[in-house]
Amino acid sequence: MTKSWFHAPMVGLLTLGLLVGGPHAVYAAPVASDVQPKIDIKLDGIKLTTPVDSIQYKTRTMVPFRAIGEALGLTVQWEEATQTVVATGAGKVIRLQVGNTTATVNAQSVALDAEPIAVSDRVLIPVRFLSEQFGAKVGWEESTRTVLISSQPRKLDTMVFYGLGSYEKRTYIPKFDQATLTWSILDADGTLNVNKSEYHWPTAGAEDFLQEVKSAKVGTQLMVFSENKSGEITKLMQNPALQQKFAGDLVKKLQDQGLDSAMLDFETLGDPQADVQSVRAQYAALVKTIADTLHKSGKKLSVVMAPPNGWYKGYDYKAIAQSADQLFVMAYSYVDDKLPQPNDRIQEAIELALQDVPREKLTLGINAFSETPETVKEKIGLAKRYNLHGVGFWILVVFDPAFMQAIDESLILHDETKQVTQEEEPHTR
Repeated sequence: MTKSWFHAPMVGLLTLGLLVGGPHAVYAAPVASDVQPKIDIKLDGIKLTTPVDSIQYKTRTMVPFRAIGEALGLTVQWEEATQTVVATGAGKVIRLQVGNTTATVNAQSVALDAEPIAVSDRVLIPVRFLSEQFGAKVGWEESTRTVLISSQPRKLDTMVFYGLGSYEKRTYIPKFDQATLTWSILDADGTLNVNKSEYHWPTAGAEDFLQEVKSAKVGTQLMVFSENKSGEITKLMQNPALQQKFAGDLVKKLQDQGLDSAMLDFETLGDPQADVQSVRAQYAALVKTIADTLHKSGKKLSVVMAPPNGWYKGYDYKAIAQSADQLFVMAYSYVDDKLPQPNDRIQEAIELALQDVPREKLTLGINAFSETPETVKEKIGLAKRYNLHGVGFWILVVFDPAFMQAIDESLILHDETKQVTQEEEPHTR
């Protein structure tokens, strides 16, 4: 396959899809038809479905931009009176008027190589301008007739699980906004335990490690793990007094160690023979009890969730989101965990979760065991496309320099500020 970055004259204009109060069709242009070969769009390596097909116009490729602009993190508005598109993001306010070869960027005039045009309630703008102003790379793959868009690095919240042999990789932690410590379990009797199993508090070095993390201004979160092998989650859900003890012990541990928050990683909830709706209600109530206790002490709660299109249906996304601060969606284990996870299933999981949960409460879980440096960019791209709160990675022990670099190229991380400039972009002629 032949790929090029701005070397093909085909890649010229993007269209802005404005479905409400959109621009009038002031220019005549062809429409997509059977006689015109189909043009696809890939954003961060994954096909982007758009409201209308892309078309060619005066040797330019025209693609709908509202979906693209919002997926790039921009806020896009239409001013009917002046026939002007207003796009905001990355510290910029950009105005492009239909038929005008001069745009404004933060009130400064900028010449365009093509004027925006309006066709069938869509505004088309030059893709080179988008790249120069927002840092997205746009290319053309001739063999598949595909527009390739790589989104610019953006700031999302980032979290990584630490433990289970991750010590040698701890130097990566300052790159993340939060480290989740795999240092506790729900014991067989339904109580908090930090001294048993592989998920235990370190016997040495924990204090120094936590000081390093806090010095880097990285948030700290204690994970409590259970697979309900001894029915411990069931016991906890059915015993209000035990719930209060667990929540109180958890708050005390967070306070004693100066940790910011807790994460419940409770999997395979309740009695597998029980009515799933009953389990969903019981677990949502348990989350509320724990969240209320933590919130009273100024601590936050995250909850690990099986994906809504996975095999286990015991999590009530809507009810849990009303209590928890964040939902970590385990968007993996669809196939063998040694293989990259299917993007279409992950995209479906995000869309289903968004039906019940505000995007600012969703963290996309990514399994580092499964993904490669190339495929992890695709998963991060989906989190960016849907403007989720952030991404979280299981687990630091399997990171290597190439994997970390791929994350770094996709995001503005905790320890840096990327300045995307015109000089850093590929040549656009």
